[in-house]
Amino acid sequence: MQSKNITKFFLTVLISLCFQVSGHAQDKYYPVAVWPFIYENFSDARIFVGKDNKVVRAKANIHLRHTTLWFISGKDSKTKLEAQPGTINKIIFSNGDTYYNIDNKMCKVVREDTINGNIMRLYKCSTIDMDDFNKKYQMTHMGTVESSVLGAGFADFSTSVANNNALTREDMEPLQTKNTFYILKDGETFEARESEILSHLKDKEERRVYRGFTRSAEILYSSENSMLNVYKTFFLKQ
Repeated sequence: MQSKNITKFFLTVLISLCFQVSGHAQDKYYPVAVWPFIYENFSDARIFVGKDNKVVRAKANIHLRHTTLWFISGKDSKTKLEAQPGTINKIIFSNGDTYYNIDNKMCKVVREDTINGNIMRLYKCSTIDMDDFNKKYQMTHMGTVESSVLGAGFADFSTSVANNNALTREDMEPLQTKNTFYILKDGETFEARESEILSHLKDKEERRVYRGFTRSAEILYSSENSMLNVYKTFFLKQ
């Protein structure tokens, strides 16, 4: 009897955990067409502006259309504005996520290291896959969702979704994004694509090894894991 009770207890715990995991998965935030921001909420951030890196504090978020900074203006928390591209140098969010301006795009620091006193970084810049977006929305609800993606006013995530209840469930699928990676090395920032990576490797033998490595490791230049692998294998050791 005791054995059956123990078995029943563990089955109950297991089922409960499964429901909890399932619930958390369903609740996980992802950007959608009417709220095309990296984060679910605007949160406290330190924003470094201009040539003198003046620090401004505001609630902020990153819009995925052009990976630009948006911030809350005013005390009502309803007016959200896009910062002028090129004026923002760096953003540090309260959760520690840090973004730098690269070619007028705010790119997240994936990893930072110091080698012989020199700072090295791997950045990721995520933008909306507009080819996928146009195919999905060009025939239905284009005016509603395009205005959000291209930069209309926003209230908050839940309100934006609720205000667009005409959209179908399919319309609420996660926005497809494209990733571009950059590497900072010896004070120079370059895009992490094959031709640029090869040009920054020291000699012919390293370039030969890299070509073999990319074939054997199935390197994808849009994959964070792949780019971390390249960064650690070919740049951290230099």
